[in-house]
Amino acid sequence: MEGSDKSFVVVIVMSIIFAGLGTYLFLIDRKLSRMEKKLKEFRESKNKDK
Repeated sequence: MEGSDKSFVVVIVMSIIFAGLGTYLFLIDRKLSRMEKKLKEFRESKNKDK
């Protein structure tokens, strides 16, 4: 019984870690997409000025 409790705790901790990593990667992807969009708009506005 005691061994299964420990493995249950390990599964919970690993799930929390993976959920945190997934959230972190998702947020970084959103920020990167916004930056790419702003860079594209900036380059287009630079080309219009010339």
